[in-house]
Parts: sequence; C-alpha cells; structure tokens
Amino acid sequence: MANVAARRNKAGEVSSYQVRWREGGVRTGEQQTERFDDEDSAIVFRDAFDEAGSTGPQAG
Repeated sequence: MANVAARRNKAGEVSSYQVRWREGGVRTGEQQTERFDDEDSAIVFRDAFDEAGSTGPQAG
C-alpha cells in the first residue's frame, strides 16, 4: 500500500507531493518514493500502484 505526503518548503507552503511505499509491499522492504508537482497526479499514481498489487512502477 502506498501513501501520499505533502512536502513543505521552509515557508511552510506545500511545494510538492511524494508517494511512498515499501518494496515488495512488506514492512522490511526498502522505502521507495516518487515526487509529483500536484496532488491529483500523486493520487492517480498511488491508486494505480495499489490496484497493481503494490508491486511498484515497472521499468520500461
């Protein structure tokens, strides 16, 4: 399962969104991230990621 976190700059303004997940979908998996400029894109990525069974983005 992936989650979306707002990233804030020094002024406290949201500057980007980060999708985070653990490799292989397990607690001991290495943490992975992907950065997005807008929340909608981050949510679309997260939902597609979770629908794919938490396998992460595929290279290619």
